[in-house]
Amino acid sequence: MFFASCGGNGGTVELKSEKDSLAYAIGLSYGQYLSQLGERYDLDSLDMEIVKTAMLDALDSNRTMTLDMATAQTFFNSCLEKREEGKRKSELSKFEGNKQKGKDFLEKNKSQEGVQVTASGLQYKINKKSGSGKKPLPTDVINVHYTLKNINGDIIESSKDQGVPAEFPLNRVIPGWTEGMQLLEVGDQATLYVPFDLGYGERGGRGIEPFSTLVFEIEFICIGEGCAGGNK
Repeated sequence: MFFASCGGNGGTVELKSEKDSLAYAIGLSYGQYLSQLGERYDLDSLDMEIVKTAMLDALDSNRTMTLDMATAQTFFNSCLEKREEGKRKSELSKFEGNKQKGKDFLEKNKSQEGVQVTASGLQYKINKKSGSGKKPLPTDVINVHYTLKNINGDIIESSKDQGVPAEFPLNRVIPGWTEGMQLLEVGDQATLYVPFDLGYGERGGRGIEPFSTLVFEIEFICIGEGCAGGNK
């Protein structure tokens, strides 16, 4: 065991024993923890004397706690949650404009030839109808090729880049897909125009901004797990 001291290293305290080093190590650990909390809270606004008193209360079983541990932990977690929620709302506010952009896009798009609008607000257009008569149920697994775009026409992702069709259970995708695919028949080629609340909502993800209206170009290949085999 080594003992650090202030000699020559700019230290703030001289450590003469193993216990001194342990005491300093514990203090550093608590200090680092408080520093991490400082990334979430304005510690300068807190009364550090209360912090010190609470630490002494926790260390000495003969002292009377103002808050019991369970209550204190619940309150602390509640503060963290409120802080994170406030931060999340602040981040989401940057994307609020996407709602109106999507609304304007859909309002204009619904008058385009061949575009149909459902009660939910989903828009779709069948570009090439197969006439197969085979429609999926909500519990079916489907195979499709798709290209996902934003309303500016920029490609976000495409199954064709992977070289094989995408396969997924229809009841485990965004609501716009669950509804839209049931309107199509196997072999159809179509476009879905999905409002943000039928898409990824405020979550966004995978290169999709929160509150984004999305455009999916779809080729409906088949129904059934593994039905596409190695087809491209």
